[in-house]
Amino acid sequence: MRPLGLGEILDRAVTLCVRHFVIFALIWVVFVLPLVLCQFLGTEDQTKIFGALADVLKSANSGKTSDSNTILSAMQGKPVLNGWTGAYFFMLLFVAPLPSGAMIAAAGALYRGERVDFTSAYRTGLARYFHLLAYNFMWIVSASILYLAVIFIAIIIGLTFAAFATALKGVGVAIAIVLGIALFLVVVAFALVVAVAYEIGVFTCVLERRGFIDAFASGIQRVFGGVGLRRSLLVGLAFLAIAIGIWIVIVVGQAVLYGFVRSQILGTAFSAVMSLVTAGFTTAFMTIFYFDLRVREEGLDLQLAAQAVSADPPTP
Repeated sequence: MRPLGLGEILDRAVTLCVRHFVIFALIWVVFVLPLVLCQFLGTEDQTKIFGALADVLKSANSGKTSDSNTILSAMQGKPVLNGWTGAYFFMLLFVAPLPSGAMIAAAGALYRGERVDFTSAYRTGLARYFHLLAYNFMWIVSASILYLAVIFIAIIIGLTFAAFATALKGVGVAIAIVLGIALFLVVVAFALVVAVAYEIGVFTCVLERRGFIDAFASGIQRVFGGVGLRRSLLVGLAFLAIAIGIWIVIVVGQAVLYGFVRSQILGTAFSAVMSLVTAGFTTAFMTIFYFDLRVREEGLDLQLAAQAVSADPPTP
């Protein structure tokens, strides 16, 4: 292990994901199959909505007049949220920490050059499951409070900018716009760093087997202290770009399969395949960044080297 650049982190993440795709897929498919079933039974509305949108686009391209109420009628034809949709979100909230913990345990072991299998990965995930649930609950509460605080501060700043713009008229409006854009960028950057702090805490909880409170504090300390802040912002931007790219691919693929092909089976299968691919890559990416952050801030590479030397038998 050594300090890595962003390009090296991405390269190692791809390599780790490709070399060990089978074990990652096996771990994640156990969760994805029932999730896909819930999605399949709960996406009839998506098929209707995407189909109505496809009809509107076809009509527009052919020069025909389309009914503006087609999509609205499709959305009102059946509740968008049904029982299977509720089960889908229940699994994301209460079941996902188990396979996520197993994926992190596998990625951490493989990156360190250790052997791991399906059973041992899930054994670790099960051992950390309740800590991960409590950790997520802490973040949900903290994020809600932080969100309300940001909204309150944004309203105050917005009123201040409005008063400032009114007082100085044209110049004030220009300055208020510039300051508003700068404030927006600051909020986005802060949100990215907070998201990275959440991820680092999850990896701390699983790989270091810390309690959820300790992992919560450690994730914040590692990201917002030392070189972690700058590195986390850079990685957060890269992760956001990757997430947007993946999201676009998923939305376009589902729009085509649900809307134009009108196949729930193909649309759901596409979602499952994308989930398998992205889960392995994102886990590998954050695993490598987690170790890189510890190398830079805690000298983890030196600690491991010292342990290896002390473990070697003395030469005769």
